[in-house]
Amino acid sequence: MGKTGRFVTGKKKRFACGLLAAGVLAALTVLMPATVFADEADTQIQTEAVSQAGEVIFSTDYPGVTVKPGGASTFPLYITNTGSKETTVTLEAGDLPEGWEGAFKNTSNEVSMVHVGAHQKKEDSPSLSYSLTVPEDAKEDTYTITLNAKGGSVNEDLKLSVKVDAEEKKLGVDTFTTDYAQQEGPSGTKFSYTAKLTNNSGENQTYSMSVKGAPEGWNVTFTPSDAGGSATSSVPVDAGATSSITVAVTPAQNVTAGEYPLSFMADCAGETLELPVTVKITGTYGLTATTPTGNLSASTYAGEAKDVVLSIQNTGNIDLSNISLKAQASTDWKVTFDEDTINDIPAGESREVTAHITPAKDAILGDYAVLVTASNDVVKSECDLRVAVQNHTGWGIVAVVIIAALVAGLVYIIRKFGRR
Repeated sequence: MGKTGRFVTGKKKRFACGLLAAGVLAALTVLMPATVFADEADTQIQTEAVSQAGEVIFSTDYPGVTVKPGGASTFPLYITNTGSKETTVTLEAGDLPEGWEGAFKNTSNEVSMVHVGAHQKKEDSPSLSYSLTVPEDAKEDTYTITLNAKGGSVNEDLKLSVKVDAEEKKLGVDTFTTDYAQQEGPSGTKFSYTAKLTNNSGENQTYSMSVKGAPEGWNVTFTPSDAGGSATSSVPVDAGATSSITVAVTPAQNVTAGEYPLSFMADCAGETLELPVTVKITGTYGLTATTPTGNLSASTYAGEAKDVVLSIQNTGNIDLSNISLKAQASTDWKVTFDEDTINDIPAGESREVTAHITPAKDAILGDYAVLVTASNDVVKSECDLRVAVQNHTGWGIVAVVIIAALVAGLVYIIRKFGRR
């Protein structure tokens, strides 16, 4: 009986323990998904916050350079953004030693602010560089300059290391060359030169690119082969390496024929490399006869002269001379010009001439064509004028009176003789 009682008691204990374990397991089953879901929700919120805020990075390919006293260097700059918010940052430079000069630049101007797009990658970064000039009396040392991009929640610093060394070691003389220094074509042609810039120093260098001698209205851009098709004003070249650069030259639209000498310039560390080239614009002829307003119609009366001002335009890039004017009109019409020959019209300019057009005395009402031709030995242009011949208002009134009188007489006759 004692053994049987103890067996029953042990069985109850095991049953109670099993029931308790089942309850704990059920509670964990209910609570764990909620906890996991909460953790996943928190993680998602944090991920979305990081994705939206992102990170703006201010960088350059070569943060450390060596220059000579009196030299200069240009640092290409990049601003990237891993977030989904765009912003605008202000650019500043700190720790600039006394007498040193520096400026943020795009392809042609100094800048103080730059826009940063959402998810902006390095290749999407706007053209931006920092140009630094070292004074002649700069002491040999290593200097640190801090560039800062600040705006909104962005406050990024970029440290530049500049070593001033009067005895900068050279493996050889830097070179700036091209295989085809002279090119020619008609106006409207975009010329392209492939140049090679070699850095023979023992340090990585950045060259500031510019052009000398380009006439007003010309556009010259420099695009390194490894820049992804983006034009830039500064080209980094590794020590002992060569960079291939495409130089695009677009002359002004109204350029005249002739030869134009230009010089492509590459400046770095007090050294200036000059690449002279020549652009030859070949001649194109163009002549247009029209009116100053473009209106090619006029009106006059039979037998009476009408003055029409013509505009004779040189639309080519070569000066024109001895342009003669002639006219073809209907029978008995008379067309003369205040000058039958224009001595010269420079390229891109025009001359005004007055045509005196006199219809025939018996010309009936209607529209007539007068063909004006301007030409010389190499070019010709025709202008088709439409001349409307009208009646004088006085004759119109007389005609109306006569018709009215005839109608009145006809009515009178009908009334008088119609009763008989």
